[in-house]
Amino acid sequence: MIKEEKKFYRKCDHPGCEAEGEYRAPKDRSLKEYYWFCLKHVSEYNKSWNYYDGMSQDEIERENKLDETWHCPSWKFGLNLEQLSKDGRLEDPFEIYNTYMKGRNTKKSYSKMVLQPKLTVQELEAVKFLEITFPYTEAQLKTRYKLLVKKHHPDLNNGSKKSEEMFKKVAECYRILLKKLKNQ
Repeated sequence: MIKEEKKFYRKCDHPGCEAEGEYRAPKDRSLKEYYWFCLKHVSEYNKSWNYYDGMSQDEIERENKLDETWHCPSWKFGLNLEQLSKDGRLEDPFEIYNTYMKGRNTKKSYSKMVLQPKLTVQELEAVKFLEITFPYTEAQLKTRYKLLVKKHHPDLNNGSKKSEEMFKKVAECYRILLKKLKNQ
């Protein structure tokens, strides 16, 4: 960098040029290091720059194919989740898809979250009564249970028979949905 009247600027990287290097140009295909050129020399450099220089035709085609998906993994339509899991190509850190796998050869779910399950009539009634929405965790179920138990506890409602029945219903619904979580 050259100091001129309290202004710092980069010197052009072209040999013998004293102009300011305002424009960057890549040194190689990694695009991690750059030259800094003046407008005249960056134009000359860009005319001769070829990203694919030194690559075979197969390497160029592979690079172009990867560019189509921003260098992210992809797979053909129609492959099922179980096949992707067996091939080791399924990355599922939240284990959302694991719930639907047959023969689950992947690690167990640590969230124990119920996603769009098939519900029995009894389970459906329990969900509606407790006003739980899917997906839910055991902690969410327990929080809802505690709230309703406090609300309908007979001792807090002057021994009301209606409150006692609601209290029993809350406990039964909680037991049903907790069992659903445990049996996943």
